[in-house]
Amino acid sequence: MKQELTLTDTAAQNIMQAKESLYDRYGGMLLGYIYNIVKNNAVAEQYLVELFAKLKPAEITELYKPGCNTFCKLQLMARKTLSEFFGKRGATTADGSKPVVNVFTSLMNAEQQQIFCGIYYQGKTTAVLAAELGKPEAKVRQILKESFNLIRRKPL
Repeated sequence: MKQELTLTDTAAQNIMQAKESLYDRYGGMLLGYIYNIVKNNAVAEQYLVELFAKLKPAEITELYKPGCNTFCKLQLMARKTLSEFFGKRGATTADGSKPVVNVFTSLMNAEQQQIFCGIYYQGKTTAVLAAELGKPEAKVRQILKESFNLIRRKPL
């Protein structure tokens, strides 16, 4: 019978040190990235804490592999954590409050928001999103293009 592997105290301590090191190196940049999305410092800090609290030993090990772009992987994890922020209208943030409306997504209708956020924040492909929505890929691309056009036309 195969024995299940468990973390020893030393390994657990190394994982905690590795997590702390990741936080020290990338926490500030990730906080800025998250803040640019949620536009609320307290909510951004909460999402950052949630992201690092959820990091599993396997994910931490993956982040330390040679050739890994650690910040990009952490940014992708943050996008997944934030995906609820850009969920359906009426969704709540991690603290249970209503999400702050993003300046750009507020320009879009519900369908454009769903497609834009699905692709940009949740990292889905147009093929996956088209299948989920029951729409042709060409239609999803067209709606995404409309979303970007709205963003481009927004005066700063």
